[in-house]
Amino acid sequence: MSAETATKPPTILQKIYAQRRQDVEAAKATPGTRPDELETYLEMGLAPSLTPFVSRLKSNPLTSTTSPSLSLMAEIKRASPSKGDIAPLVNPAQQALLYARSGASVISVLTEPTWFKGSLVDMHLVRRAIDALPNRPAVLRKDFIFCEYQIAEARLWGADTVLLIVAMLTQEELQRLYAYSLRLGMEPLVEVNNAAEMRRALEIGAQVIGVNNRNLHDFSVDMGTTTALADMAREMDVVLCALSGIQDPADVMLYKEQGVNAVLVGESLMRAHDTGTFIKELLGWPDA
Repeated sequence: MSAETATKPPTILQKIYAQRRQDVEAAKATPGTRPDELETYLEMGLAPSLTPFVSRLKSNPLTSTTSPSLSLMAEIKRASPSKGDIAPLVNPAQQALLYARSGASVISVLTEPTWFKGSLVDMHLVRRAIDALPNRPAVLRKDFIFCEYQIAEARLWGADTVLLIVAMLTQEELQRLYAYSLRLGMEPLVEVNNAAEMRRALEIGAQVIGVNNRNLHDFSVDMGTTTALADMAREMDVVLCALSGIQDPADVMLYKEQGVNAVLVGESLMRAHDTGTFIKELLGWPDA
């Protein structure tokens, strides 16, 4: 390691990753949530039923019309490293019901506690709130996942899918965690930010790839990131999603023209004064 590398300050992603490793070690050491106990709970069949992520993501209020739209992955986000508090007092269960009734195909729940102020309890309450709805949205655990333990947690607490961030995983780790998630019945959302990461996601056979317009090392946003990578997935059997920075109908229309299938929207939804109206206008959906 060079002196320059040794003294280079950690990126935001590296800071979050280091903290999450500590968090997970603490959870593993806690009676009731030790790894062997989670495995026993799974073997007992205590994990709730699943909504198929891929098929649900392909379904939205305009799917069966002559003018299909992109699907919405609606996010519950209390805060972020770049923006600080966004909606720290949000009721995740109420927000999830609002998203579901407004046509969201997926509800993404931040469960990282330090920078995003989320929790597994938030995700569990989201799942409970929407569980009885017909054709309910899939629930995504959005976190910084680096081990099987976190995927087992997600499955037991009610997630239908998990986020795997290529930038923070070796290829061996990515393949292993992808395979483990599939064994638990969950097709993951695999997140990429550049061409090399896109190739890695395609190499493991990911069915759902999200292009993050936000660089997780410095949290800068470049809306052209999805545009630059869309062609790489165009001929593949992949559901392509645009993540981060989507704010208005022009963003959605551009991505639709480029073959994107879904958009993930968080901050704009959390700050909207009339969430239902904002969603309809953003996606071009008619009134119910």
